[in-house]
Order: sequence, then structure tokens, then C-alpha cells
Amino acid sequence: MKLIASKFLVKGLFAVAVTFVGSSLVLGETIAVIGTGNVGGALGPRFATLGHNIIYGSREPDRQDVQALVTKTGHNATAMLPAAAAAEADIVVMATKWAQAEVALKSLGDLAGKIILDPNNAVRVDSSGKRHHDVETSAGQMIQNWVPNAMVVKAFNTLAAGTMANPASAGGPVTIPIAGNNPDAKATISSLITGIGFEVVDMGNISASQVLEKMLVERGNANITFNYYFRPVPQ
Repeated sequence: MKLIASKFLVKGLFAVAVTFVGSSLVLGETIAVIGTGNVGGALGPRFATLGHNIIYGSREPDRQDVQALVTKTGHNATAMLPAAAAAEADIVVMATKWAQAEVALKSLGDLAGKIILDPNNAVRVDSSGKRHHDVETSAGQMIQNWVPNAMVVKAFNTLAAGTMANPASAGGPVTIPIAGNNPDAKATISSLITGIGFEVVDMGNISASQVLEKMLVERGNANITFNYYFRPVPQ
């Protein structure tokens, strides 16, 4: 993909410099997907089609729905306890609910040198169904602080799980915004993203997670939501 430098303004927030990027596919990584809900169940099978080894991390790896996901994923996918899955992995996808993220992450053991893919949104829903960004910084920054020797990359938080599983459902190209401090880690995650049918835009370092997570607050209440489909401006 041609590199395009541009700017994007998120309403009510602030402008950040962005760069549209592309990268070559990285094959044969072991990916631990921690959590087997909608997000984990969407991304795990898609990443498996690229030739990656998928290990689902679950507190109940033998549970019927977890094993059904393993079967659906195919490609020799397995399920283990979360810490065991993370120990085997090059990339760890934190697909737990945000309320469980800190405890889940800190239970995984030594994550030094690993890439952490963070699709979380630090969101609280009030009694009226309105979303609120619920932390001073962002989930991405907090996760990076919890595991300072790992390489956190924010990605997929602006997209519904159904579109993750089926990019064609968007009716056109979709660009996934990412943020992180380590260029090599972002290149690896970019390979996963482009490999499953999306494009990538690099929003900068992990502090840009604040913009990306607040977008979820802007996109409606808890019952009526929509995706943000980033696309480059035609040149």
C-alpha cells in the first residue's frame, strides 16, 4: 500500500497525525487469544487462516463452547489455561472484558518481549445506556503500564466483532487504526490486519489510544452502535 500522510480530527477530541501503512505478512506466529467471547471468537479463527498457531486462553478450556470454538477455528488450534497459553505465545490478544483485564493480564506471568494486541475500550455504561470513557488515560496506556516490558498495540477497538469476522459485511474497504510505542510490534500487527482483509492506519504512540477509545463513546448508546470505517482521502 502507498504511504499517505494525513490528519484526522475526532469530534470533540483533538487532531493527531496519522500514516497509512502496509507490511508483509508474518507467518507461523503463535497467538494466544485470552478470552473466548465475541472478540476472541472473531479474531482467533481469522488469524488461524493465515497459518498462525492459535491457543485460546480460558479458565475452563474443556468447556463445551470453548471446544466448539477450537473446532470452528481448525488449523490445529487448542485451548489451555490463560497463563499456559500466554507462555507459548509470541502475540497475546487481550480479548477479555475491560473489567477483567487487569486481573487477567497480571495472571499471565512474564510477558516481557511479547506483543500484546489490545482491542479494549475503558467504557462505563450508565443507567440510561449512555457510554462514558471511564479512565483518565486509556486502556491501551494502562495495559502498557501494567506490562512495561511487553509491546502493546491498540487495534480493533473501533470495530464490531461481526465485521472482524466478516470484513466484506462492511460493503467496502475498512481501515483499522492502531497505536503503540514499538514500530516492529506495530508492523507485526499490521500484517495480521492486512492478512485478514483490512487496511491499517498508524495513529502514533500508545497515547493515541485515548482518541480511539473515546470514539466508542461517540458512536451511540449501549443498544444502538455503528462501526467507524476509516478510509484514506483520495489523492
